[in-house]
Amino acid sequence: MIMKHLFKIFTFLVLALTVNAQEPIYSFFSAGHTYGSPMDHHYGLHYPFVDYIPTINAYPNMEYGFLTGDVVVSPTVEYWDSAQITISSLNMPIYIAAGNHDMSQEFLNRYDTYYSSFIAHNDLFIILTPGLNAWNIEGDQLDFLTNTLDDNYEQVNNVFIMLHELIWWSPDNEYSSVDINYVPHYPGSTNFDEVVKPLLLSYPNKITLFAGDLGCTNQVSPFMYDSYDNITLIASGMGGGVRDNIIITDVYPDSVHYNLVAINGDDPNALGELTDFNLLSSPIVNLNVGFRIFPNPTKKYLNFKIDSNESDLKFEIYDSTGKLQLSSIINNNSKISVEQLGKGFYIYKVYHTESEIEMGKFIKE
Repeated sequence: MIMKHLFKIFTFLVLALTVNAQEPIYSFFSAGHTYGSPMDHHYGLHYPFVDYIPTINAYPNMEYGFLTGDVVVSPTVEYWDSAQITISSLNMPIYIAAGNHDMSQEFLNRYDTYYSSFIAHNDLFIILTPGLNAWNIEGDQLDFLTNTLDDNYEQVNNVFIMLHELIWWSPDNEYSSVDINYVPHYPGSTNFDEVVKPLLLSYPNKITLFAGDLGCTNQVSPFMYDSYDNITLIASGMGGGVRDNIIITDVYPDSVHYNLVAINGDDPNALGELTDFNLLSSPIVNLNVGFRIFPNPTKKYLNFKIDSNESDLKFEIYDSTGKLQLSSIINNNSKISVEQLGKGFYIYKVYHTESEIEMGKFIKE
């Protein structure tokens, strides 16, 4: 075990020195869904995360930690007491953005408030709890966010916002390919597009939102990334096993680097670069040209039915982390084997042209 942690620490030291010629001014980590799997209730935090704490503590310039919701499976005194043992073993200040499992009088007894902010190294940190208002930032919480940004944006560089729910997500928008932890929690709509996003776009700062409502099982997305204008959206989580992860953010004088860190196994870089998994960088459209795959779910093969006159279409399969797993050319009535894929959900892309891409999902049993 000691040699394992030494290897991880050495890898982090190399990473910190090679990602940027300069040493970061400071670093912080964000960790989502730290109680782990909903199928394995236990006191304390997710075991792989607990095992990884010595590595986090040894990371150069690590100054802050953020737990982005669902820290405990139930917000009782006993669960919070056991979680606090782990939290206390981290050698930096820890801030918590409450998730739906956390919100309670016990949370307020311990942490006083559901939303707060502080400034460090000329950067602004904001903790929010959208679960107070059915995934919306409104009322007093919206006033707090607006006033905090208004009062501080001129004197800070970056703005980092911590929260639990992916308030930008909808089953009908461009983020629908991301499988959140529990879809029935989605309230039907949020005010992100109409209120929150325009508010954030109105400031000159680089603003990053970190959410933690992913990764609780191997059937949901373990993380996501998107960036546009001055806004970056990141979500991550743990509980699903091999894809458990945290995000370590290194802040440099003129840039910010987001490290996707695998906390299972010996290689913290096993999941690749977070920025490589932005499937949304392609122009996704739904052409409704009568393209179908079946069966779905499937165990062995995918069949294709194309009702248009299109032929020789490029077809790609990505796993839930955004890694390309298979590429092929298909035609009407084509058939490809997917036996080599592990169980879980996959994203497919069909290239009708280089700029017209259709996307969907299927399940491998």
